[in-house]
Amino acid sequence: MNILRGLLLFWAAVFLQWWWSTRLVFWGLSPQLLLVLTVAIAARRGSTAAMCYGFAWGLFLDVLRPVLFGGNAFVLMLVGYATGTLRRQIDVGDIVSQCAVTFIMTWAYFLSYGLVGMVFAKEFLWAGWGVFVFDPFYNCLLVPVAVVLSDWVRSRP
Repeated sequence: MNILRGLLLFWAAVFLQWWWSTRLVFWGLSPQLLLVLTVAIAARRGSTAAMCYGFAWGLFLDVLRPVLFGGNAFVLMLVGYATGTLRRQIDVGDIVSQCAVTFIMTWAYFLSYGLVGMVFAKEFLWAGWGVFVFDPFYNCLLVPVAVVLSDWVRSRP
C-alpha cells in the first residue's frame, strides 16, 4: 500500500508542479513544490528515499525546461542527500526547523543549479533576483502541506 501511495504522491506532485508553474504564476514566482517535497521526505524518511524522489522529480523538471538536461535531477538528488544528512545533526522533524532548512535548501538549489550550468553549459544559469529572494518565502508556505503528504505516504492504512 505504501508503494501505491508513493506513486500517487509522485504523480500528483508532478501534475501540481506543472499546473502551478503554468497557470498560477504571480509576478514571475511559482513555488518549487518538488523541492519542498524532497526536503520533507528527506526530513521524515531519510536521504535514500529523498534522493530517489528528487532524482525522478528532477528528470521531470528537466523535461519541462530542457536547458540543461539532468541538472535538476542532480541538484534535487543533492538536496535530498544534504537534508537527509542534516537530519542526523539537527531535528528537522519540527515544522519551524524544516521551514528553515527549506529556506536554505532553496537558495542552495538555485546556486547549485547555476554552478552545474557553469560546468556543463558554460554559463551560470541564473533564475533572477526576484525568484532568488522571494521563492524561499513562497516555499516555506508549502512546508506544512509537504509534511502531511510525506507522513501520509509513510503511514499504515
